[in-house]
Amino acid sequence: MRKQTNAMIVAAFAVFTSTFGTPTGLNNIPTADTVPHRTVAVQYFSSFGGANQFATGETGKTSQWMGFKTGWDLDPVHLEWGMDSPLGTGVSGPLLFQTKARISPWEDGMFAMGIAGIALTDQDRSGDPFSYAMLWHDFHFARFHAGYGYQTNGCSFLTGIDRTWKLFNRNFNLNADLVQSRDQRGLITAVGAKYDLSKHIVLETWANFPDRDRASVITKINFVFTF
Repeated sequence: MRKQTNAMIVAAFAVFTSTFGTPTGLNNIPTADTVPHRTVAVQYFSSFGGANQFATGETGKTSQWMGFKTGWDLDPVHLEWGMDSPLGTGVSGPLLFQTKARISPWEDGMFAMGIAGIALTDQDRSGDPFSYAMLWHDFHFARFHAGYGYQTNGCSFLTGIDRTWKLFNRNFNLNADLVQSRDQRGLITAVGAKYDLSKHIVLETWANFPDRDRASVITKINFVFTF
């Protein structure tokens, strides 16, 4: 039974080419953004519906995760790193690490390179790390994101768009992204939103629409603190 559970978890992780040990990004793609200097974001998130990068159980079962990420500014390089792990009933872990570095090579533009999904525990149950390079440019009417991610049997072109408005004097972000899946043979479209409920609480949700399998939904709550 334990072997079946482990195999199911590995299969669920392999469905998407998206990152684990979640870096700053849109829905299923990392971006060139980093967490601000000396800021910590503690995250609790869950997934339900079809298979996705956070699904650690049977299809249709809710999965729970918790993690954090923080940023350091070492001008002109800005760093981010963080860790997270699945929780709850059944098999928990592995503990996953991510980091990235970004620069601003031109006005209104950023470039970043990073790696995610580095298993610090339970290496036998985790997938291979996901390395990526991302660019974004702010055209002011929207930000456009493009890059490429490398993972064993999971390479992907990564594209996205987002825009932020003020809603009740708080930031409200709408976004969408597109990634390849099944080793560049499939596509996953995602649409999502983020809202700054307060200075220290950010709500986030998105829906995944793969070209195969069921749709899924991920929800997050971020507790943000600056030191």
